[in-house]
Amino acid sequence: MIYLNNVSSCLLILVILESMLEGSVAWIPPSIRSTGSHPRFPSTQLFVQTVSLKDLTDHEKEGTLLAESIARWLDHEWMPQEVHVKMGESAKASYIAMREAGKDDLMDIMMEISTTLDKNWQDYDKDAFVNAWDIGNYASDYLVQRSGNEACECSSEIF
Repeated sequence: MIYLNNVSSCLLILVILESMLEGSVAWIPPSIRSTGSHPRFPSTQLFVQTVSLKDLTDHEKEGTLLAESIARWLDHEWMPQEVHVKMGESAKASYIAMREAGKDDLMDIMMEISTTLDKNWQDYDKDAFVNAWDIGNYASDYLVQRSGNEACECSSEIF
């Protein structure tokens, strides 16, 4: 059983689980149920509160802090490696590009970070101990914390 205490920052997990279920019945916590319907769960409607990052206005600074945090997290979790800095820099570039394009929704930014890393994974795969989606989830938790919102804490600690 997976318990999510903040669905907005762990929506990706729900999407993956739903795609894996393929017709199976899933338990949806009462805290995210409401009236209405959902194609997979006819008597429920998923309610997902989005997290906005519009209060984080210095995009260069926030991107730099994000990149440094990712590298510290990975260095602490595994061992210091140059690839951690490179993955952090990719996340920074994605973050800044999204914010400069006027995007402030956490899910959009998390997905951009993850998909950009995933598309270029051949640059990181040789030395990485995690994958693009792990980094996206960490970035999501980091940005939720920076914005002052409640996190789902997919990552046990933010560095």
